[in-house]
Amino acid sequence: MWRRVKKLVNEPAFREAPLTVTGRAISLAAHVALGRSPVAEITPGGARLKLPADLRFTTTSVFLLRDKVEPEVRYLEKFLRPGDVFVDVGANIGLFTLKAASFASRVVAAEPGAVAGRQLADNLALNGFRNVTIVPKAISDTEGKAVLFHNPLGDDPQAFSLINDGTSSESEEVEITTLDRLASDLGLSRVDCLKIDVEGAEDRVIKGAAGTLGRFHPAVIFEMNCPTLLKDGGDPAAAWVALGGLGYGFFQLQDDGTLTPLATRPTRFGNYVALHPQGRPLA
Repeated sequence: MWRRVKKLVNEPAFREAPLTVTGRAISLAAHVALGRSPVAEITPGGARLKLPADLRFTTTSVFLLRDKVEPEVRYLEKFLRPGDVFVDVGANIGLFTLKAASFASRVVAAEPGAVAGRQLADNLALNGFRNVTIVPKAISDTEGKAVLFHNPLGDDPQAFSLINDGTSSESEEVEITTLDRLASDLGLSRVDCLKIDVEGAEDRVIKGAAGTLGRFHPAVIFEMNCPTLLKDGGDPAAAWVALGGLGYGFFQLQDDGTLTPLATRPTRFGNYVALHPQGRPLA
């Protein structure tokens, strides 16, 4: 518990507005005590996100920090403009999807988890968005069916992966498809930004999206989940290598919105940005 508190108070969003964040913490505690799901505005006056009534780290951090929970959420407008198409692979309950839907022309949100998928649909209904297509499938490098493992990453209630890291006690069977097939089925004529967060299976998504990436050269926000891959005996560099093979360069988005070029592959868990030299210049 104290480790979680220490992490949160060290966040830039807390240092910027400690009283506001503290007030949110009190509100969250009250909601949880009453068993009522809290609702957070991702940005002031922006999309609203309904969260589970618990004190798990994901709920706590998002409710307290809003879009400042990750720089990739806070500065999503760097990669998207009005009229753009955003594809959210591993949409979960909709943090990135809802932020993007506020200004993008179209959002495709792929979320195979049954519980997360229902919460995602509820959040879209809460906001009345009509520009979002939910795809209840896992995105990978093949089509068919697969097992989606519920990996207990910390205390995140929605950490689902096609990779079994040996810690999962629950799973569900889901349909899988490739991004190339999905883009064709949906008739996408452009993809401007692609976010991938699939708990270690990012390289599979990239392999199944080679045509889409080669055609549209979207900005890619992706997670490198080194711990899960190492447990599975996989290659933590697989997603990096796959994108690099398609001509992408790599960056890390800082808390102030600047992009730092990365010459070598990181070994830490985190989100990274890949940009193609033929892609559109950033806003």
